[in-house]
Amino acid sequence: MNVELAEKPQILVVDDSKVIRRAAIKMLGDDYHVHEAVDGMDGWQQLQRNDAISVVFTDLQMPEMSGLELLANIRNSDDERLSALPVIIITGVNDTEDVKHRVYDAGATDFITKPFQSIDLLSRARSYDHLNRKVVELEKATGHDKLTGLFSLASFEELGEKALSFALRHRLQFSTVNIEIENFHDIYLAYGKSVAQQIIATVGKRIQDEMRNEDVAARLGVAKYAALLPLTSDASARVVISGLCESVNKLMFTARHEEIHISLAAGYSALGFKRQHDFMEMMQQADTALQKALKSTTGDKIVSFIEQEKVEHKPVITDEELHIAIQHILDGVYSQIPDYMSRAVADKLTPFLDYVANQPDTGMTGTENP
Repeated sequence: MNVELAEKPQILVVDDSKVIRRAAIKMLGDDYHVHEAVDGMDGWQQLQRNDAISVVFTDLQMPEMSGLELLANIRNSDDERLSALPVIIITGVNDTEDVKHRVYDAGATDFITKPFQSIDLLSRARSYDHLNRKVVELEKATGHDKLTGLFSLASFEELGEKALSFALRHRLQFSTVNIEIENFHDIYLAYGKSVAQQIIATVGKRIQDEMRNEDVAARLGVAKYAALLPLTSDASARVVISGLCESVNKLMFTARHEEIHISLAAGYSALGFKRQHDFMEMMQQADTALQKALKSTTGDKIVSFIEQEKVEHKPVITDEELHIAIQHILDGVYSQIPDYMSRAVADKLTPFLDYVANQPDTGMTGTENP
């Protein structure tokens, strides 16, 4: 076996442009063995032959087989290794947002736009290669919930600890979410164990189907689920969770000639408000947010722990403190304003600044007698 291949992770770059392929090899060659494919068909054949490839970068517009067709082949593969591969789409400056949305819906993991920088290509290669290998490794070693096929609580905690450690070490985004079927106890009492189990299993499958390939879903309790969202910020997590809840809430069950509709509540926590170093702490934060979502009467059943904390801990500035802060601004000694007050003072001054900005410019530099 080639020693270089054994030691270096392997990446596939699929692009009909030799210039792009050469650039990728130059940028990644020190850390990875980069395979080249001239089009989607060539790339698909290499993927079927080589099970060591851990990340795919592919262009969209190519002869023989496009990037979109290659992505479809990968995601629809019966080989679990292939179907779960991270696929980063190389987009051009002329590709529209509609095209990107269509490709994302088809299962793209991420995007990178030409012309790309070395650090952008390398950071994606490192992140997705490491995550892909860790998920494959842990999937072989950890257990699953028998009813849903999702990861068990113990497996979820182990995966979460490793994913959080990786995110902190490489300064990446990371989120975790807790999800629960609302009023499930009432459904259980009304329709019995058999129907309840059918709902639990179906919701679990729908959650798994809606998850991105890099995400990890688990069952934590009777009607309680959870997910790890690597490389996902607080704002992005809300988008992912909203889509998931919308999909699950469309499910309809029938028992005793009656229709049963369900709805989900979700709470999540993300790195950002403070740098958590304990996954159990993040799980607790997500659960705290979930409890608020379950009790919500406003219709918003998705609660962010970070946003909730920001609202609850927003500092209250007294008139005296505001007067002192404004005097510091007039004196030009901004450093004397405490950090916790800066945002609050800016909020207080914003209406006045908007008022000044909207006054007509008379061109007068002083006062004049009428």
